[in-house]
Amino acid sequence: MMSKPDSPSPQALPLNAVRVFVEAARQLNFSRAGRMLGMSQGGVSRHVATLERYFGQPLFARSGTSVRLTDAGRLYFDTVQEALSTIELATRQLAQSQAGARLIVRTSLPTFAMTALIPALTGFLPATPVAVDLVTSLSPPGPGDSYDVLVTRDLAIAGAEHWLLGAENLVCVASPARCREFANRPISQWQFLAAQSRPDVLAAWSAQLGLQAAGIHVSASFDHYFLAIAAATGGMGHLVVPELLVAEPLRQGHLLRASPQMVRGDASYSAYINPRSPVPEAGRAFCRWLKGWFREALEPPTSAALQKP
Repeated sequence: MMSKPDSPSPQALPLNAVRVFVEAARQLNFSRAGRMLGMSQGGVSRHVATLERYFGQPLFARSGTSVRLTDAGRLYFDTVQEALSTIELATRQLAQSQAGARLIVRTSLPTFAMTALIPALTGFLPATPVAVDLVTSLSPPGPGDSYDVLVTRDLAIAGAEHWLLGAENLVCVASPARCREFANRPISQWQFLAAQSRPDVLAAWSAQLGLQAAGIHVSASFDHYFLAIAAATGGMGHLVVPELLVAEPLRQGHLLRASPQMVRGDASYSAYINPRSPVPEAGRAFCRWLKGWFREALEPPTSAALQKP
């Protein structure tokens, strides 16, 4: 005797119908929902009917060719649409990661990432088929951490391929209006901004210029350089900062060099390729591009760029 094929349990969750319902609720039109899903209007109606039988109540009120959500339909749509959107996004991201190489770049320098690296990435991405994911962390990477390239100033990876990107230079900058206001005043009368994340910078700059630390007046202090740079751009004070972090606002004229002296810092920027990276060649291509970008960004300024307004 031939046995019947297993039939779905009456309690089985109709997930396909949920997906169709959400698209129909987004469109409030079964024909448009069908086009978005690659099925007919009748297919949409059948899936919605399946879900309505599951709940034992209508989810749409139909009037001719138009539909609207019932109270139960609206409640259910509001509940599931965000979860389904998250699933869709995660699925697309996974599909993209399988379609081409993805490079995870980790950096211990959040201000560098925000003010320099992210704006510069447009120069790397069009030239390569590699997508770049950028993550920041102040802690040294562990053996199990997932990343391909580490860009840093203060960390090192033993046994990893090392790229020296460039030395750190310190400059004093201020807004154009502040430069004009203090152009003829001694440095002892300048009001400086400081970044608590790099307390060494202002002291190193003043020491190499032969200035007494006691004569440097700090008027405001910020947790990180990206806050201090915003304050300097707004005219709150003078800021001694690694040149790389203000290369773009200097080019755009939002900040000017308040002093022509450029001081060599104690640190250098480096990149390390994770020995466990599955895409080491992509990592080398990125490091090669980044080293060239550092070279251009840290070119000595022209005499015109050093002139005070």
